[in-house]
Amino acid sequence: MPLPAPALPLSLPDLSGLADDRPWLLLDAAGGAEGMHGFLIAGVRHMLDLPSADPDAYHRITEFVGAASGRCFGWIGYDQLRAHPLLDLPDQPEVAVPLPVAHWVEPAGVLAFHGTGPAAQVDWLVSPEPALAGRMERALRTVRPTVGSDAGPLATGESGLDAQRYRAAFDRVHGHILRGDVYELNLCREIHGGLPDGWCPDAAFDRLTSQTSAPFSAQLHWNGVDILCASPERFLRREGDRLISQPIKGTAPRHPDPVRDAAIAERLRNDPKERAENVMITDLVRNDLSQVACPASVEVEELCGIHSFRNVHQMISTVTCTVREDRGFADILRAAFPMGSMTGAPKIRAMEITAEVEPVRRGLYSGAIGWADPDGQGGVGDFDLNVVIRTALADRESGRWSVHVGGAITALAEASAEWEETRLKAKAVLDALGAHEVEDTPESATLSADGR
Repeated sequence: MPLPAPALPLSLPDLSGLADDRPWLLLDAAGGAEGMHGFLIAGVRHMLDLPSADPDAYHRITEFVGAASGRCFGWIGYDQLRAHPLLDLPDQPEVAVPLPVAHWVEPAGVLAFHGTGPAAQVDWLVSPEPALAGRMERALRTVRPTVGSDAGPLATGESGLDAQRYRAAFDRVHGHILRGDVYELNLCREIHGGLPDGWCPDAAFDRLTSQTSAPFSAQLHWNGVDILCASPERFLRREGDRLISQPIKGTAPRHPDPVRDAAIAERLRNDPKERAENVMITDLVRNDLSQVACPASVEVEELCGIHSFRNVHQMISTVTCTVREDRGFADILRAAFPMGSMTGAPKIRAMEITAEVEPVRRGLYSGAIGWADPDGQGGVGDFDLNVVIRTALADRESGRWSVHVGGAITALAEASAEWEETRLKAKAVLDALGAHEVEDTPESATLSADGR
């Protein structure tokens, strides 16, 4: 098991010269053995906004991408589930930083890159007019000034599910599990607060990626809201007729001592509760994909593999299938969204209970950010979507920020351990944001370094 890399600033592109062109940065890898690579987009040719859940959302996105001349980028928020025909959910308040349930853009320029700085390898997927192209390439070949790890004075955050309320929600969920209503449910909570003076989104994203090196990270902007995502999880990728999903269930902290770090990873690998969580959701994903797959083509290529990032070990499985010729983007999303790793099983009942016990909606969290290519016939071809976790939303106009975290509850779960897991997952995001959660109960004790 490799020693975790130190949280050193990464060489991210300097986007300051592209501010008027609404740049987005999406990473396929944020450091690690393969180096940093991903996409820089700027300028907008066309845009699709869906303010609230829409029964036709997947078809409208398909039509939007299908009419584009090149790769499109965007998101689908978790609250799109409110348009699900089998769900009748109670109303819930919005998150502290609300966003449209879906937002997609056809950019004026799309630059794929491997590495940054003067030696970066670049490939224009969509070529803009020369002036913008020049600014984009200069941004990529000029790295941001190095930022320190200190975010300055900390902003204070609070949660509608603090330790005491979280235990009450956990007990309700656990009761449903013991009665047989569900056998796994992902219980989430929002932490929110006010932005500190002088807060800088670029510096916050640099700190976040440096601490995590998460492969599906993204820095996005929408109408004054900064979206800073350090997701380690892929939701769905399509490559030709092949579909890939990589659900995560099981998390443990890294340790600077390599012997103790390896022991933590091995304990995670053999933990019966964590393995049960992962196997349950892997089975759910198999069922979801079977709705769009050719017969007998669904396979589990990796079950309960341990993947190590700078701040955490994760248990990840990989499920693949061959997509039927008569099933497209809308069919795939209808079968699989929202992802099983962020809902539970059975999925419909889990989503109903979630809306009853969580005090606010999830907004973008538990949704998906990514890209999609037109297929040349008015539809969507290849695409790649992450799972929106380990993400901060910051509204510079209102001065508010929002961070969601969660974890899976099963019959073997213990409330105190699940509470600590949410705090572990929140730590890197809050540190990068320059914030901390109010700790007002003895139950809020910090998770020890060996994960106990």
